Amino acid sequence: MRIPTSNRLSRTLLALLMAVTLPQAVAQTALLKRELPESYIVRDGDTLWNIAGQFLNDPERWPEIWQPDPYLDNAELIYPGDELRVSYVGGSPRVLVRRGDRDVETLRPMMREQILTSSIPAIPREAIENSFTRNRIVGSELLEAAPYIVSNLGDNLAIATGDEVHVRGNWPEGTTSFEVYRPLREHYDPTDEERLLGVELEYLGFASIVEVESADIRRVLINNSAKEVRVGDRLLVREEAEIGATIFPTEPVREIEGRIIALVSSERLASQLDSVLINLGSRDSVEVGDVFAVSKEDAITVDEIERDRMSFRDRMRAIMNRESLTLPGGELGTLLVYRTFETMSYAVLLSSLEPISVNARVISP
Repeated sequence: MRIPTSNRLSRTLLALLMAVTLPQAVAQTALLKRELPESYIVRDGDTLWNIAGQFLNDPERWPEIWQPDPYLDNAELIYPGDELRVSYVGGSPRVLVRRGDRDVETLRPMMREQILTSSIPAIPREAIENSFTRNRIVGSELLEAAPYIVSNLGDNLAIATGDEVHVRGNWPEGTTSFEVYRPLREHYDPTDEERLLGVELEYLGFASIVEVESADIRRVLINNSAKEVRVGDRLLVREEAEIGATIFPTEPVREIEGRIIALVSSERLASQLDSVLINLGSRDSVEVGDVFAVSKEDAITVDEIERDRMSFRDRMRAIMNRESLTLPGGELGTLLVYRTFETMSYAVLLSSLEPISVNARVISP
């Protein structure tokens, strides 16, 4: 049978072979010729018989010492260019094959440098989602038009998970799932206190229609309640999540500046991983994942050293004109937008160097 071939056999291994003194090893060594090639490279035209004859006194005993390499393709076959050599496995001689130009490389632990695709790494949502609020911002018109709870079907004074209620209102077609909200507070533009930006609604739970009672009344099941539900609470169509399992922070598409207009918690100051409400929304091209810097107000001070250098006349003039020096405010922290509405957005503070209050500046980084 014609077979393809391989590379090198070791003199050191031959010396070890000759040194074996155990009876079993002597018997196995008798298989091998006294003079072995250091290695044998298989050539075109070779047969299994003449290859075995390079190593064995009796070529028919080739299967006793042949050991294919399990890491090679077609390991049972020998190809031209293969290198054959003798080694010892468990004290017994074996002919091993080395294919091609495979070099042995010793691997060691090492550092690997990788260029980031963005200046800010991706953030798993689960790492910060406990800070998210499910509150919602709506216009006063949408709030007034939303269906509302008119009565509880049970005897319980409090409405909670598993209770059924009657809800009255104008119902959108093809929708049976809703979220339950209660008006929490109104938010006005910090630069124009007469201008309403929106109404913040507190999330109470979610519900689904059980039965149509009349044109405007539905029997609704409270599937889950995070807080006590009351008569008068509103139902809005459930929203799809705006944010995926991984958040990819980005810079806003344009230079923009706003304010923190409210804290989600009842605390007076916010810190890392607290949620805040800013007066920037989709109308300002703000998107989920946008990152903003939070900074202090510029400080106004008087440069007393400069005034000491002035003449009496110039000093009096500076005092009368109320001349002052403006010192730029430093950065307080960084926030990430996770929910947007037309005029406002919810954001979480990724970092804070000191407690942050309402009215802090929000600027593009």
